[in-house]
Amino acid sequence: MSKKPSNRAVDPLDPAEPWNLVADGYMDVIMPMSEHFAREALRLALLPPSPRIVDVATGPGPLALLAAKNGAIVSAIDFSPAMIDNLRRRADELGIEIADVRVGDGQALPYEDQSFDGAFSMAGLIFFPDRAAGFRELHRVLRTGRRAVVSSMASLSGPLHMTMRSLSAVLPDLPVAPGEPPLSNMEAFKDEMSSAGFCEVTIHTISYSETAPSLNEFWRKMQRGAGSLVLLRRNLGEERWAEVAQGVLNRLQKALGDGPVDEIYTSHLGVGTK
Repeated sequence: MSKKPSNRAVDPLDPAEPWNLVADGYMDVIMPMSEHFAREALRLALLPPSPRIVDVATGPGPLALLAAKNGAIVSAIDFSPAMIDNLRRRADELGIEIADVRVGDGQALPYEDQSFDGAFSMAGLIFFPDRAAGFRELHRVLRTGRRAVVSSMASLSGPLHMTMRSLSAVLPDLPVAPGEPPLSNMEAFKDEMSSAGFCEVTIHTISYSETAPSLNEFWRKMQRGAGSLVLLRRNLGEERWAEVAQGVLNRLQKALGDGPVDEIYTSHLGVGTK
């Protein structure tokens, strides 16, 4: 990823490393939720028949795979080689052809101007060191009159919020609990997308719910699927992480009991027209 200056603090999720570490767990744990939001994004894009689309920061490719399965010609790009490897493997397993899959920088896309009928970034562009460049690149490669859809997380709440608060309590000297997720403020989201040249920008709020059968299963999923936790575990080492993980689990047990744990995840989908 390019090292362009940014007007925000450095985020530990900026480099490819945490996404490489979390790639396998992300595919196993996050895919059902990601596919739900991807379906909504594809619906909101109002694509023509047999469209050519780009999926920026594709991850394991929930949107790319759905779109290709439905007849789209898909270019998928991500700066994490491990994520791209998982996308290629999953496409082979499902017998789905994706036209162009590559490792690359969403802030400097390797595509010509006005190449695509739809441009997407699902919970990826929001982590770019230079978000403005990411939005401008989506706008540049999109054909006039077509739509881009970018997703962000809404404010943290429920068990996920409790988890991050518990982690912060166990590690009070380490800034492990984030503030509000990037572009969780709908007006800021709209302003940034509009500043890149998009018009008729609207923000749609979509929710997804699932139930973990037990607290232990919920915490297992979090440790496998959350990039910040996987990176922290690697940095602390297994022995120290075991102590931290047990401390978090104890706090969650006091707040939530042994389960089941009802999870609700809410995403903002920003839609803009070129």
